[in-house]
Amino acid sequence: MGLRVRWAATAAAVAALIAVVAFVAGTHQQRPSTVLTGVATVGDHVATVTVAGWSYGIEGTSVPWISRAGQMNYGSWPACLGGAGRTVSVTFGEVPVTMPDGSVARQVAWVDCRS
Repeated sequence: MGLRVRWAATAAAVAALIAVVAFVAGTHQQRPSTVLTGVATVGDHVATVTVAGWSYGIEGTSVPWISRAGQMNYGSWPACLGGAGRTVSVTFGEVPVTMPDGSVARQVAWVDCRS
C-alpha cells in the first residue's frame, strides 16, 4: 500500500471518528421539553403566558402548533390563541436555552390546541 493511500485512509478514519463524536455530543445536548399549561394574554400575533413566576412569549408564526384534530402546523398563528384582546388557557412545551453569557432562558417550543 502506498504512502498516499495510507494517508488518505487515515484521514478518512479520523474524519469519520470526528463525525461520530460530534454527533454523540450533539445528541447529549438536546433537552426534552417540559409541558406546561397557563393563561395566555393575547395581542396581535403575540401572547404572554405566565406559569409559576415565569413569563413565556409566543410571537408571530414561528412556533409550531397542534390543531384540535392533532395535525402539526407550521408558519401560522395557533388557532386556539385567537385574536388580540383574548385571555385563554393554553398548553405548551418549553425548553431551556443557554445564552452566550451562560444564563438560561426558557423558550416556547410548541403550542397544543387540542384541549
